[in-house]
Amino acid sequence: MSIVNALSLDTASLAPVAQRADHTQPAHVVQFYGEDGFLLDELGRFVGTALGAGDAAVVIATQEHRDGLARKLNAWGLDTAKAAAQGRYIALDAAETLAKIMLHGSPDRARFTAVVGAVIERANAACAGHDGHVGAFGEMVALLWTSGKPEAAIRLEQLWNELAETQSFSLRCAYPMSSFYREEHGDLLLKICAEHSAVIPAESYTALVSQDQRLRSITQLQQKAQALETEITERRRVEEKLRRSHAELESLVEQRTAALRQLSSRLLSLQDSERRRIARELHDSLGQYLVALKLNVDVLRRSPARDELWSQSEELMERCIAEVRTLSYLLHPPTMDAVGIASAARWYVEGFSLRSGLKLTLDSPDDPVRLPDAIELALFRVLQEALTNVHRHSGASEADILIRRSSGQVVLEVRDNGCGIEQEVLSRFHETGAGVGVGLMSMHERARELGGKLQLESDGTGTSVRIMIPVPPDCVGLLTSS
Repeated sequence: MSIVNALSLDTASLAPVAQRADHTQPAHVVQFYGEDGFLLDELGRFVGTALGAGDAAVVIATQEHRDGLARKLNAWGLDTAKAAAQGRYIALDAAETLAKIMLHGSPDRARFTAVVGAVIERANAACAGHDGHVGAFGEMVALLWTSGKPEAAIRLEQLWNELAETQSFSLRCAYPMSSFYREEHGDLLLKICAEHSAVIPAESYTALVSQDQRLRSITQLQQKAQALETEITERRRVEEKLRRSHAELESLVEQRTAALRQLSSRLLSLQDSERRRIARELHDSLGQYLVALKLNVDVLRRSPARDELWSQSEELMERCIAEVRTLSYLLHPPTMDAVGIASAARWYVEGFSLRSGLKLTLDSPDDPVRLPDAIELALFRVLQEALTNVHRHSGASEADILIRRSSGQVVLEVRDNGCGIEQEVLSRFHETGAGVGVGLMSMHERARELGGKLQLESDGTGTSVRIMIPVPPDCVGLLTSS
């Protein structure tokens, strides 16, 4: 039932003055309140009437409410200490009493009867001599509700009703209205009311004296309820729109991410193709020109007067030829096209060791069977990037390179004895694949494009970079473990 419909029943029948239960009449009344002062006034009248008539009262409440009630009763001239000594005033702590009756997160019937039933029975006995009555106030249900256990609160209300079938007392329960602040609390509040014989609304209603005031208040509540339902409907519409927008945004991000990956793959492919073209151009054009120039210098050297000049020129040209050859090989080693990754890796490692001063060892098979060009090229580029990182960033003095076949895949590993990578950076790479520089990102992308993966391990003793790429089934004999 919606809030508006609940308030749109027969208005006149919903507008009577709130009836306070008399402690002499068996009843189970629930009172809702906004301010503690209102609760204590109502409770003071209920308990004070019982004590003033020589009857008994049982109060199971919080320390704050017990103390406030005692001050109010004493101010009205009621001697609570004397009534307690006579057994007519029993004040218990709600939290402590609740702990005694709970079992597995819910009030237990046997424990409730043993603890609370005994208290009610003792109070009845204290005033039995003059046909007295017992008025009881319980706040344990409010503690259960505010602690997020509404079903347990309702169960405790039911246990009070069962106890009323065997013992005579009038019971008052109380809940702060501030606890019912969510939309779903409406149905639970109705369940609580259903367990009681009467309901006392909060002070904003009970303070209204005339029927006209009460009707006007109900009309105002109806307006607020209608506005609230409209707001809830609008909020749900906005939330649904946001959910759809979020889903669309996620889809767009996935599409853009896929597009960027395709672009990255395309750029790497174009980069490799361009390197191969430049390498050919250097070797076939500039390299040949330098060779021709060297031949010319050989002819010119025969002039005795210019021996020293021609010797210097020849040395310079030899260096140019060597540099061009090295640059061409670094861009795309011709040995890889001819005999594969193992030979190209061996040539590169030897040259890099001479140029960098690093002590490098290479463990690779001499298997003549070839891998697909894309895999061999990816392995060679990863080797280049890894050794460049070792030389520039690790502070290492040596590194070991391993190329082997393992479980249907080819593995290239480069391990150095350097200072390692900071753990924060390493963790970010493991979580997101980012944050470790362009070189490692390039390795990661090359592995991913071929269905492989890149593993990065590092500590204070060095760093290990390992790329694993699956190989086609027809490369059975390739790169067997050495």
